[in-house]
Amino acid sequence: MTDFDDDLITDAFAGFAAGAAPSVRPIGAGAVRHTVKRRRARTTAALSVLGVLLLAAPALAYASLDRGSQGPPDPMASTQVAVSPSGASSPSATPSRSATPSPANTAAKLVLGPRGYGDLLLGQSPAEAVATGLVVGNGTIDDGMTCDSSAVLKGTPTPEDDRDIDGKLFFSQRLGLAAIYAMPGVETPEGLRLGMTYEELIAIYPSWESVVEPDRPLGRGYVDVPGNPAARYRIEMGHTSVIQISLQLRNQDCYE
Repeated sequence: MTDFDDDLITDAFAGFAAGAAPSVRPIGAGAVRHTVKRRRARTTAALSVLGVLLLAAPALAYASLDRGSQGPPDPMASTQVAVSPSGASSPSATPSRSATPSPANTAAKLVLGPRGYGDLLLGQSPAEAVATGLVVGNGTIDDGMTCDSSAVLKGTPTPEDDRDIDGKLFFSQRLGLAAIYAMPGVETPEGLRLGMTYEELIAIYPSWESVVEPDRPLGRGYVDVPGNPAARYRIEMGHTSVIQISLQLRNQDCYE
């Protein structure tokens, strides 16, 4: 090969190097920093997209569910806290809007028998009877009399006339409280009360019969008191209904 040929080859390589130089740069510290910065930007963008997708996935899944008739929770159905006598609290599953009627609102029955009327008992002295708070008197009960009938049961309506003995109390000097007459609203433990018919009376006390007119359901009659052999009921029938009921000692000495 001649020197001329060598010069041609050298010139060709020089021209090629001069043309390629603008696009080919050596790898140095600046180039490395540029590459790392670009890769970090790409990584940050990818992580941001991934985070958005993770946050949106539950909402998209919930929206795709068939929830039927489900709605928002009832704000009134809150859980109450029941406090025990010791002071410790425990949750109650009863909704706050449900209310249970209080038993205290139920009126107690007024029962005559078998031994008395509440704390008022046959055989008590006038002082003992008054101490129960169930007795109302027009003055001091005279226990020196053979029999005193001036006191009545508390709550007894004003009598219509002198023959009205609803709620009357008869105190015997010898026996103490000898008889208690029912007032309206009072009933025996078996369910008899003033105003009932003869058929209702017989259904409750089949042994009752009039001692005044045995062939007719009219006048007074007597029946045993279940649970108290020392007493009996005096029951008087009017023309259409029961007009008197008394719980009295068998040996009472105030009348009849």
